[in-house]
Amino acid sequence: MQTPGQSPALVADPTPAQVDRAIRCTYIQQMLGAVFGASTGGMFLIGFALALGANDVLLGLVVSLPSYAIVAQFLAAYWVERGVSRKRMTIGFGLIQACCWLLIALIPVLSPVLGLRPRFALLIGIITLVTLAAHFAANARASWVGDLIPPARRGRFFAHSMVFTGMVGAVFAVIEGRFLDVIRAHGLLAFAALFFFGALFGIATALMNVPQPECPLPGAAARPPFRRLLRDTFRNRPFRLLAVVHSCIALGGIAGPFWAAYCLRDLGMSFFVFGLLNALQTGVMLLTAPAWGRLADRFGCRPVLVLGLLLHAPCAAFWWFVPPGNLERAYWILPWNGIVSGFAIAGWSVALSTLVYKLSAPEGRSVQLAAYSTFLGLIGAPVALLGGALVAFLARTGWAVDLRLTFYLWSLFMFTAALIARRLPEADSVHTRIMVGKVLPPAMVRAWSVVADLMPWGRREG
Repeated sequence: MQTPGQSPALVADPTPAQVDRAIRCTYIQQMLGAVFGASTGGMFLIGFALALGANDVLLGLVVSLPSYAIVAQFLAAYWVERGVSRKRMTIGFGLIQACCWLLIALIPVLSPVLGLRPRFALLIGIITLVTLAAHFAANARASWVGDLIPPARRGRFFAHSMVFTGMVGAVFAVIEGRFLDVIRAHGLLAFAALFFFGALFGIATALMNVPQPECPLPGAAARPPFRRLLRDTFRNRPFRLLAVVHSCIALGGIAGPFWAAYCLRDLGMSFFVFGLLNALQTGVMLLTAPAWGRLADRFGCRPVLVLGLLLHAPCAAFWWFVPPGNLERAYWILPWNGIVSGFAIAGWSVALSTLVYKLSAPEGRSVQLAAYSTFLGLIGAPVALLGGALVAFLARTGWAVDLRLTFYLWSLFMFTAALIARRLPEADSVHTRIMVGKVLPPAMVRAWSVVADLMPWGRREG
């Protein structure tokens, strides 16, 4: 096993049997992690913040401030490139991340003796520590997986991972949403029970790394200087352009915490129904992700990315027809949003995750991933706070606005991402229009061509 300071070259390559065992363990790990994520994030964290007394600005703070911890990825990458065991980093920081949720579960106990500001200072502080540990673990694990899973098996590996994670996460989100609705009378203690339950699964997720083998870093035994790896990352133009595309998607985080807040607070939707809507979207993602993967293999990732973004961006229009308080209309309209969004997200997320590995070099990948993630994090970190503050400011000055304004701004960022994605250089990929012409009926192809011709970027791609 690799130890701190040990040369990466001294770690033996895993045998095929060890790789097979690691893949099986990873599938179990990701299902456990899906329960952890479903129990501690998303609608439950937003619901917990609302129950603590958060307004739109405080919701933005809860999401935005911990995001700056992403700069820790550079330190994580430095440790990886200097020979610190990626396996030990993943396990250690994974355990810290999970155990922090046990501290969050104690906030309801302390809430009666804490004012609003100390309450949220404590929550944001612990969430920041959770995020910090998660970034250390994620960087080490991503670099480790990139070398552990053979390239010929990565496509199936990531496809199966998405299925296992999405399926388990969606089911538990619905079950736990119903759980909160049933015991809502217990107030904050209901969230404490849920977070404690999730933390146990987080601990199990981290420990599932133990049976998986460490593997050597690519390259020579003497690692190149960290500064050179960082310089090479910024000289990789296709990788830089992909980061710009992804940063536009990250700017869409201006609506991040407000999808749940609008449904739970402004529409009065139950956790159970909101969980069902999320499960519908996830189910569509899981059903369509393999088809998107085959399209990416056949036509390239770029046209899949562009098409997925163009299909997803108009989904903000669904919310125009669901004003605050109109829960009945939401029941009729939002399932269609979930279907279209799930289909589109499956496309652009499969393409994006594949392009990150495709456009980065194996040597020094941890540094490239750290630079990539830090750039995205710093771009996206303040936008949720800005979104909440913008809505609050316009409402105070007399404008008839609500949280849906952030949804429309999200749509603009997604369209911008699609526009820039068309410039991504990718060998052996085709024009989006060619892919559409191969897979859609002629009438829909003609409609696509008319729309594309109206756009200033409709003719040129790649």
